[in-house]
Amino acid sequence: MDAVTWATLPFEDDADLVALAARCLAADGGLPLAADPGFLRRRWACPGIANIQARTGAGQLVAAGSVRPTAAGAGAGATFVGLVDPAGRGRGLGAHLLGWGMDEAARVAGPVTVETESLTAGAEALFAARGLRQVFAEDVMRIDLARTVPDPGWPGGTALAGWSDETSARFHAVYRAAFRERPGFPDWPAEQWIADTADDDEFRPDWSVLATVSGLGDAGFVTAAVGWIVQVGVAPAARGRGIGAALVSEALRRMRADGAADAWLDVNVDNPAVRLYRRLGFAHHGRRARYQH
Repeated sequence: MDAVTWATLPFEDDADLVALAARCLAADGGLPLAADPGFLRRRWACPGIANIQARTGAGQLVAAGSVRPTAAGAGAGATFVGLVDPAGRGRGLGAHLLGWGMDEAARVAGPVTVETESLTAGAEALFAARGLRQVFAEDVMRIDLARTVPDPGWPGGTALAGWSDETSARFHAVYRAAFRERPGFPDWPAEQWIADTADDDEFRPDWSVLATVSGLGDAGFVTAAVGWIVQVGVAPAARGRGIGAALVSEALRRMRADGAADAWLDVNVDNPAVRLYRRLGFAHHGRRARYQH
């Protein structure tokens, strides 16, 4: 690759940035939305942002970085994200990007977060060398729905209900029962959680299922959106009965019946549910992570 020139310039035309993100995604895996133009604009062209670009003599974008103010709801601070063309790695571009990003973010009061939707071994080593610690990591997984989807194996006496205005509060109650003991659980009130779920333009209530088991009541739920298993939860008293696997299988079956070709999900790296997803046919497709000092 030719020598590069660095410039602190905004991305007025995002076509080059989208192409760079697509090359990184193809090489590294990770969140499939990472190369979506709208997703990138929200992280690379928002108010108060600073950008840096590295281009070859021929004008090809081979590295890019941005520092943006952290959303007010998450506290003060700044977030850095960088991309390096797979063909240009091993030349110090990533180290230069990270150094610029940390210096730029230090101008903002509060913690500095480094985010990546496609974590690589090289990036992991670079972050560690700069004293950054991982505070969040999720595996990205995908299933090809052309394959056979396991049949739901429901416990006897199970009844299913879809998402509706009448059932949404019951979905929330199971969500709260399933996750309230986890560290960092936000404990959103029903109205907020329901609105956050249902207001997504890609949410699919007909793929989202509530399972009620005789003797246990509402026992588990799954919510789904176009291409995604969004959330799965089973109440503590109902665990160990295969309800989680049956819920995911039911959602996948409905997706496939409506013509979906594949489905994705994110799962925290320390969540034992990853074994369940592998058993159902999901395959690892990269990792996304967040780092802080």
